Amino acid sequence: MPEEKKHVVKKPISQKALAEYLKLSPSTVSLVMNDAPRAKLIPEATRQRITDAAAKFDYRPDFYAKYLYSKRSLTAAVVLPEIRDPYVSAILSGIDRKLTQEKYLYFTATHYGQEDLIREYPRRLLERAVEGFLLINTKLASDPGRPVVMVGSSPKVEGVPRFALNNHRGGAHAMEYLAGLGHRRIAVIKGHRWRATTGQRFQGISDAAKEHGITLDERLVKELHSGNTPPEASMPEEGYRCALALLATKLPFTALIAFNDVTAIGAIRAFREAGLRVPEDISVIGFDDIESAGYLTPSLTTLRQPLELMGELAAGHLIGIIDRGERPLSEILVDPALIERESTRVLKVRSKA
Repeated sequence: MPEEKKHVVKKPISQKALAEYLKLSPSTVSLVMNDAPRAKLIPEATRQRITDAAAKFDYRPDFYAKYLYSKRSLTAAVVLPEIRDPYVSAILSGIDRKLTQEKYLYFTATHYGQEDLIREYPRRLLERAVEGFLLINTKLASDPGRPVVMVGSSPKVEGVPRFALNNHRGGAHAMEYLAGLGHRRIAVIKGHRWRATTGQRFQGISDAAKEHGITLDERLVKELHSGNTPPEASMPEEGYRCALALLATKLPFTALIAFNDVTAIGAIRAFREAGLRVPEDISVIGFDDIESAGYLTPSLTTLRQPLELMGELAAGHLIGIIDRGERPLSEILVDPALIERESTRVLKVRSKA
């Protein structure tokens, strides 16, 4: 029988051996392979020789040796609930853009709301030499001992910078816009009670209503219901049911502010089934500007959350703290942008004739 060949694992060449092969000093090789600022002083031809030889002999700098020497890893950690969530993934896209631009690597750690993982992740990530943490809709149980920046809708933590949407301004903007179109009888579908954003947006709506002399009828204010934890129920269905409840009051209203776009979609379905037209009979405004909002019939007027910008700003602030020792900010609120489409219109006064 033929002799079985043994698989031999080839050991990568050391920095010292690579330097001897190139007839250069180990420090020169180290500067080039670690992309140090001083490497720019080395002639281009020499740098090319080093990188070519490193590829030929499979040389890779020892990460932990480099970290112990410089105390820099250029690595951050992004801790988040679930990467499939469109809200989270949009913020992560902005974070990715900024960290990549600044030549930072990053770990993503998804906890799905599990408290044991939220407690455990900081320790495990620190073992991998991360220099700071970006938390998307996440609150850590304890201080990890590294710079931390929060981004998203989690409640503010004292001493931790937070980048978030100005939900109060968003609610106020929706009310101001409808008031400018002539609407006075305005219904509202509030979010779930467990959401921090619910109270913020509704307070903005209420404050703007007072400024425009509009009285919000409590009977025309409905609320999404899915218990006290993130809902399993479909928010389009909840919006649909809230709209039916509004219609059941028999009270007249000419516009609706929905908690978000998917709630608005459910509400529009209920209005259509009742023989009402959007926007001819009822103007509807949502919140979020989800991908399908511009392709509905009618296309949905909404308030766009600048999620990618929030992620980019948060990542930039973390890098500023780590690299330049910048003073951590307290809280940065980013205003949403009104996207006007077909689901709203100027209120037309009906003739009494």
